[in-house]
Amino acid sequence: MSEVASGAISEQEATCYRKAFPIFDHTTYLNSCSLGPLSVQAMEALTRFQDDWSRYGAPVWWKEWLGKIAGAKSRFAALIGAQPHEVTVSHSVSSALASVAGTFDYRRRPAVICADLDFPTIPYQWLGRSREVELRYARSEDRIRVPLDAYRAHMDGSVALIATSHTFYTTGHIQPVRELADLVHAHGGRLVVDGYHAVGVHPVDVKALDVDFYVGGTLKWLLGGPGLTFIYVREELIPELQPQSSGWFASGDQFAFDAMHLDLAPSADRLQLGTPAVATAYAGVAGMDMILEAGPERIYGRIQMLTDRLVERAQSAGYGILSPLEAGERGGIVMLQVAEPQRTVENLADRGFTVDYRPGLVRVSPHFYNTMDDVDGLMDALAEVQRSLLSR
Repeated sequence: MSEVASGAISEQEATCYRKAFPIFDHTTYLNSCSLGPLSVQAMEALTRFQDDWSRYGAPVWWKEWLGKIAGAKSRFAALIGAQPHEVTVSHSVSSALASVAGTFDYRRRPAVICADLDFPTIPYQWLGRSREVELRYARSEDRIRVPLDAYRAHMDGSVALIATSHTFYTTGHIQPVRELADLVHAHGGRLVVDGYHAVGVHPVDVKALDVDFYVGGTLKWLLGGPGLTFIYVREELIPELQPQSSGWFASGDQFAFDAMHLDLAPSADRLQLGTPAVATAYAGVAGMDMILEAGPERIYGRIQMLTDRLVERAQSAGYGILSPLEAGERGGIVMLQVAEPQRTVENLADRGFTVDYRPGLVRVSPHFYNTMDDVDGLMDALAEVQRSLLSR
């Protein structure tokens, strides 16, 4: 796949984007799956947040902050192919999923299906409702992907929803979300998707995927830091949503200060809780603007090239790979089976490379600002570390 043929971000462009992230002054950063690095643009945005707060005091809410929150919603909507009124904000994926989970009536349909490769935040929402919910797990056989048949085996008329990941944090596998939507909808259920490791990595179109709820956030691939997540609700579902938890921002007219009545917002905002994290909205807008400028399709082309190089180098070195080998099935994550992964990551940090580990694995997650030299330098350093560890 050539850069010209794919339309991917080129090596030259990646080198330019790389300069926007001061972290590269002291380490080669290949850990976007854990935390997106801070850009110069986000730093400037955070300075504007301080300046606006200092200048206006309380009036900053209607002069700047509410508009900034709306801008964050509209940018996330643009990234997933939604309308702005179908998107609201939350504080974390945990709070976002809790808000979504609270809109279901489990008396007639008590079953929920998750995947055993999902991040624990997803099943935790329903494990905490064990008195009313029967949680079923679609299980992986190869520990890389979960086949559609594993979901189908648990599907019947008692299933309220499937709640699972768009891209698995464990392996980087991109799930067939449209097929999952068709499956659950054929049985009258809903689909809830955690897109934390999808949005900002590859193009997402919630309309084409036919999902009912979709959540994501700015912590990682969207380069905005912690404290701001988003909930998408398919437009047709909004009027029927009756959340169990609510807050001032969920009101259709929050400035009426009516403590006797709760008239929920006619938009996805009816799922919003308390005061949003405004500072992260400033940084998040800056981060999402970078993603929109670079373009999700071109970003994904770049990530495919980088992860292809990782896979090729890992295979040549004889490391096990617990991620899809086909680029089209893989997001921005490559999991490597090496000796002593925790010590390996620590030794790589001493050599100027930032990656992460999970039990038994080293996790590498490049983004559009990484270069081929970053990947090759990491793999050369990894070979040195492994020789050192295995020769003790």
